[in-house]
Amino acid sequence: MTLVNCYFLKTGEIPLQPAHLIGFSHAYRPVNQLIKQNTLLIDLTKTEEQLLNDLHRTNRKQIRQAAKHDFQIEVLDRPTLANIREFQKFYNEFAKHTNTYKCGAFHIKTMELLMESSNLIITRIISSGNSEILAYQVYINDEETAFSLYSASHFRLKDNAIDKRMLSIASRYLFWQSILYFKRRKNLVYDMGGLTTNENISSFKIEFGGEITEVYSGYEATSILGKLVLFGRMIKLRKG
Repeated sequence: MTLVNCYFLKTGEIPLQPAHLIGFSHAYRPVNQLIKQNTLLIDLTKTEEQLLNDLHRTNRKQIRQAAKHDFQIEVLDRPTLANIREFQKFYNEFAKHTNTYKCGAFHIKTMELLMESSNLIITRIISSGNSEILAYQVYINDEETAFSLYSASHFRLKDNAIDKRMLSIASRYLFWQSILYFKRRKNLVYDMGGLTTNENISSFKIEFGGEITEVYSGYEATSILGKLVLFGRMIKLRKG
């Protein structure tokens, strides 16, 4: 059975190759029975000043404060499998304390395929004083869109208010610097990766500006074999 993953499908576009099953991620037009979701799209054709003005005042304040800290931004535009494994370890520690799904073998394989096609970019922020990685972001990137696939920090692992405050500033600063990085790369759109039912996460994302837009994700079967696979997947999910 063949599976094709299709990212950011736009009006008038069709998947480039035939397959029994097509996986759609953040299609900008509806396809059959895909699941609708809201996301935030930031227009990277705006000037840096305009993008800064679109931020909530709290973000602007914390970004200015970040300059007082000894932060280092790293961009891995050609990540290795070792980089992906290092992120997985960091993310799964984050997931334990946030009641979210861990990054497993399927997710690693997805990132590995994206890495092989040069569509995976990892950014991270490090405390230069002790070389501690404070936050990670993982992106799917094409010629137009930078899509935030994962974002994680160890905010909940910190015990005192000063460390929590530092991580809050670091996370926002990493988002901001990543936005500017993709602007410099001539990407047109920065996709915040979807708004969830978690009000804290959605509020955090909305504070970066952007336009709320409907996107569609899921699978479409184009053959009997594909339909059987989808049916089996649905039964597995119901059983947990």
